[in-house]
Parts: sequence; C-alpha cells; structure tokens
Amino acid sequence: MDRLEEIVAQNLTELRKAQKWTQAELAEKLNYSDKSVSKWERGDALPDLKVLTQLSELFGVTLDYFITENAGASKSQFDMPKRERGFRIGVMLLSVSAVWLIALSVFVFTAASPAIQRGYWLALIWAIPASALAVAILSIHWNFRILSIIFESVLSWTLLTAVFLQLLVGYSWNLWMLFLVGIPMQAAIILWAQIRSRRI
Repeated sequence: MDRLEEIVAQNLTELRKAQKWTQAELAEKLNYSDKSVSKWERGDALPDLKVLTQLSELFGVTLDYFITENAGASKSQFDMPKRERGFRIGVMLLSVSAVWLIALSVFVFTAASPAIQRGYWLALIWAIPASALAVAILSIHWNFRILSIIFESVLSWTLLTAVFLQLLVGYSWNLWMLFLVGIPMQAAIILWAQIRSRRI
C-alpha cells in the first residue's frame, strides 16, 4: 500500500508541475485544502476514487495513469482518447443543433401563420436557454465543473430574459425587476457547485 501511495504521489506531482500549478492552485480547482494535496504528494494519504476521477478529468489522463509506476515517461498512452473528447463535444453540438432545429421549425411555422401577428421570433429567444440547459446537463454528467457552472449561469440569465421578453411582447408587462431574481439564482448556482464538488 505504501508503494501505491508513492506512485500516486509521484505521478500527481509530475502532472501538477507540468501545468505549473502550485499545490494551492490545484487544491482550489478541486475545492480541497492545499494540506490535502500536500499529503497526497508526500504519499501520506491517497485521494479517494472520486477525487482521482476528478484529477483524471482535470489533467486529461486516464485513471490508470495515477497507479502506474513512471507513468510520466510514457504519458501519451494514458491521455484521454481524442475519440472520447470528440464524442463528448459531438454530443453537445448535436443536442444544441436539435434544440435550434425545433426552434427554427416553430419560428417558420408561426411566422407563416396569419393568426400570429407578432412575437413569433420569441421561439428563437427560447432556444438560447434550452441550448444552455442541454449543455449544462451534459457537463454535469461528465463532471466538467467549470463548464457546468458557466452554462447553468447562462441558463438562468437567458431564461429570465426569455420570460421578460415573453411578458413584454405578449402582455406589454415591463417587469424589469424580474432580473433581480437572477442575483440569488447566480449565488445558488455557485454554492451548489461548491457543495457538488465536495461530494465528488
């Protein structure tokens, strides 16, 4: 077991130094204390499997990199397969494309309808928070912490904008105060991200 701790410590230290991060910077990215990172790098403790998974995502390597002796010498064989990265990006783009296909279809059919005089362009506005929702869900699923925070924030603010415009166009209600709701929503997103990362 001690030997395993030494191997993990060496590989983690090499990865961190290659990125030119301090222990404190790595700890901040993981939402752990720098004391924890220091213990891992000294071989005094092992990060649990969830933390190792988070580290593998962060450094773009497979999990077995951390438990393989002198893994840094042949790091390329442990790189996260480009195919996997390409697949994940492709799924995100495909989901966003599906949202916009639906939105454009609604836009075209409502614009062509003589019964609808105005507001048909709102279908395109609603596509923005729907796209952000799709990317946020996939980011959470694949543990892309920063990306999920970004798209959860985009989702909240564009959703408020879409509701505001819908009420303005449909009912002539200028409820600009609605955007004040975004402040606690943004705080909740950041706090929830902190809580989620502690459980990972």
